[in-house]
Amino acid sequence: MKRKNLLILLVVTIVTASMVISGCSGLTPTTNSNEEYDDFNTVLDRLKVIPGNVEIKFNQSQKFEVKAYNSDNKQINIDVTKLKWTCSYQCIGCGVVCSVSPIYNSTQTTFKATNPKKTGRFEVWVNYGGVNGKWAKAVVNVN
Repeated sequence: MKRKNLLILLVVTIVTASMVISGCSGLTPTTNSNEEYDDFNTVLDRLKVIPGNVEIKFNQSQKFEVKAYNSDNKQINIDVTKLKWTCSYQCIGCGVVCSVSPIYNSTQTTFKATNPKKTGRFEVWVNYGGVNGKWAKAVVNVN
């Protein structure tokens, strides 16, 4: 019994020492979220809302995400504090018939139609940088 405890203690000590020496990188996957981003050409050329076109039922919601690209068509990081989401309906004079949440400071938003009598074509817009900034949209067909 004494030998078994000594062997377990030795194995635990060796594993712990190897984790400390390696910095745990040998047992945990490395996740570099910026691997796919271009860190050299960071000038925004265009935005893209994903998905770009979707069909949902009235009682459903839909999540959207914005991605930013440079002139080399490579994805870049952007300042989320400059993002603003909005939605519109095919009839401008119909009032507020949809919502997005969150509106500010997020690369993602969730769309929901709010009036069951107003179905059809909606647009989800994202703006980066204010009035003179970049715009992108997605089309939502609500049945």
